[in-house]
Amino acid sequence: MTPVRARPVTAENFARYGRVYDLADDADPNAIWTQGDGWADGFTRTPLIDGSGHLGMTRGGSAPWPCTAMERHPQTEEALFCAGEPIVLAVAAASKADAPHRDEIEAFVIAPGQVVVMHRNVWHDACRGATRPTPYYWMAICGLGESPWIPVAGGPRQVEVKSETAA
Repeated sequence: MTPVRARPVTAENFARYGRVYDLADDADPNAIWTQGDGWADGFTRTPLIDGSGHLGMTRGGSAPWPCTAMERHPQTEEALFCAGEPIVLAVAAASKADAPHRDEIEAFVIAPGQVVVMHRNVWHDACRGATRPTPYYWMAICGLGESPWIPVAGGPRQVEVKSETAA
């Protein structure tokens, strides 16, 4: 099977999995923009996730990698955002299936300044750096029970990034 190639995340191409905010360009209509002497910022119009989330950091490896297992969260949304380098997220649609299937895996590059918020039950792997091992932040409600990692049905699927997409 051919590998899945990560593409830059947009609100349109990620809509089936969740929401995307772009806080780097001062143009996202789902953010409120303010500025002062020597600074500008933006923040989401609504809370980032539905509930009082916990902030965490994962230290991920780098692309390419074989996506062998995924997890999902039935009781919380999960937000992912970069610490400074682009990251790659592999996902499969939320379903009632006992495992994600390799043929349904898609991958997205999340750039610094972007935030993705996955809907509940979206299958996902841990993110990896687009070009090198990279830490990233996540926000979700923790303590809601076990979130087991489930092997990908059909076997692993290689996740790759085109070099111009990783920059």
